[in-house]
Amino acid sequence: MKPSPAFAWRAALTVVSGAAVATTGWSLYEVARHYQAPQPVAGAAVAVFDGAAYACLHLASEASAAGRSAAGARLATLAMAAVSVYLNRFHADLVGGGLAAALLFAVPTVALLVVSELAWAGPRAAARAVRGEAPYRPPVFGGWGWLLAPRLAGSTVRARAIAHIETAGRPPAATPPPAKRTPHAAVSEELAAMDTDDAIRIVHAAHPDAPPAELVVLLHAYGVVVDAVRVALVLGGRPAEVTVDRAPADDADDAPHDAPQVGALPPVTKAQAIIDAAAHLGTGATAAEIVRRVERINRIVTDDRYVRTVLSRDRRARGADSAEGIGQGGGGYA
Repeated sequence: MKPSPAFAWRAALTVVSGAAVATTGWSLYEVARHYQAPQPVAGAAVAVFDGAAYACLHLASEASAAGRSAAGARLATLAMAAVSVYLNRFHADLVGGGLAAALLFAVPTVALLVVSELAWAGPRAAARAVRGEAPYRPPVFGGWGWLLAPRLAGSTVRARAIAHIETAGRPPAATPPPAKRTPHAAVSEELAAMDTDDAIRIVHAAHPDAPPAELVVLLHAYGVVVDAVRVALVLGGRPAEVTVDRAPADDADDAPHDAPQVGALPPVTKAQAIIDAAAHLGTGATAAEIVRRVERINRIVTDDRYVRTVLSRDRRARGADSAEGIGQGGGGYA
């Protein structure tokens, strides 16, 4: 039966722990015996230093998993490990082994603590993830990135670390769902996406009676920026057309009665034009003034004699028998 990965890991950790405790414990035991400590006391020194450091490391992991501060437990672990390493180096001096003996006696303790720290990092991270915390992970730029742009890579790592600290390691808040678009917003998006001339024609079709200035205001309300000249050019400058539906001639009796059609006025005759000009100019006007007005207003050419004749005939038709009148005496139609 193949052992599980968890069982294999525990077995390997047990072997490493036993070897480390045996190596550093023997070194601490020899130091205690050097000071003539009894054998039981010398054996207890191993538990006091390495055992206490290992226990403090375990307490630090539990504190981190529970969401508490692990600073105190980690500082205690570091202090106990430092004292143990110092005693291991002292033992190396006693036996005259130098640096090699110091590393041989001290490194197993450091290695055991490092392996234990790494082994408990996974459960601590899982517990933080359950609480919604996200530990900081430096960005991976690769060797070439650090080689070609070391300053930029370092500043980017620092900026992300600062941002992580400012947010307390928590993930960003969930983005609220987008608000539902209103009909006006939907029309604005569609008009903004199409050609400006097409948007002008669509708005004009919806408001056929609106002049270009009002169409500009409507287009601006929908987010289409345009001026009145552009609107007039697109629409061809044509005024709004109004269609009036009239009933056919066959249904004249049933259809609503429209106002009678008014035809064009008959052309003005020369005599009527002379009479109208004389009435406009007054009794003091001369025949020459009447001739000029008729030519200017009615585009009719006449002369002074014909003017006097027409006015005299008009006076007789009205039954005028007074000696005073236009063309009589010194003031009229001379």
